Amino acid sequence: MKIYTKQQLALRNGQDKPEIWVAYQGTIYDVTSSRLWKKGMHYEHWAGQDLTEELPDAPHTEKVFEKFEAIGQLA
Repeated sequence: MKIYTKQQLALRNGQDKPEIWVAYQGTIYDVTSSRLWKKGMHYEHWAGQDLTEELPDAPHTEKVFEKFEAIGQLA
C-alpha cells in the first residue's frame, strides 16, 4: 500500500482535491462515496485528518471503516 504524509492526507479534505480521505490507526480510507462525508465534513469531524483519537466519541465502532476502500498508510 502506498504511504502518504499528513500533508498529503490534509489535501484530501473535500475542498482542495476531489477525493475525501480520512485515516484511522495508520490506514487511510477513501470516503468520497459516502453521502455522510459530502463537502468534507461528517458532523463535527473534518476529512483530511487522522480520526483515531476522535472515534471513541462516535456513536459507531471502527467497523464503519470496513465499508470503505483502504487506499494507503499514514507516514
